[in-house]
Amino acid sequence: MSSHLINFDPITPFEGKSPQFDETVFIDPSARLIGEVILEKEVSIWPFALLRADSDRIVVGERSVILDKVLIESPTGRPVIIERDVLISHGVILHGCIVREGAVVGIGAIVLDGAEVGKNSVIGSGSVVPPGMKVPEESLVLGIPGKVVKKLDEEAMRRSREQWSEAYEKSKKYLKIFGKTKW
Repeated sequence: MSSHLINFDPITPFEGKSPQFDETVFIDPSARLIGEVILEKEVSIWPFALLRADSDRIVVGERSVILDKVLIESPTGRPVIIERDVLISHGVILHGCIVREGAVVGIGAIVLDGAEVGKNSVIGSGSVVPPGMKVPEESLVLGIPGKVVKKLDEEAMRRSREQWSEAYEKSKKYLKIFGKTKW
């Protein structure tokens, strides 16, 4: 096997485009970022997450948290945009979609091409948001295919913010343990 095929660096340029981030970002050493991935301040990328932007860009907004084993891919003409203060839970797949500020995408959920998750909305664990679906702000989506089942009340939004806050605060601890991202 040729040694040029083995690359353990989590940061992989593709066709002249490289991931962009600053020293406030935490990237677990087991994660992988390929191509035009733009991470804004205080983003965290947890173990075994894969962000593949070899066809179009991926932008992750300030303080957003991308948990373990998340797959994010942006096909040609469908950049993935994740706004600020978003929690993307374990094992989520995001493909060519937009996730608005303050949203939570639950464990194992899938959000497909052209879908848009509204501000402060929650996509329930295991749900599938079909291509092109526009989820209104402050909505709960459940099922396969995903359907809006209710508008979130203040208590539900508070719990969502707590989930995000817990992960965000823990990411700052990881940044201290691992130190500034060296890639």
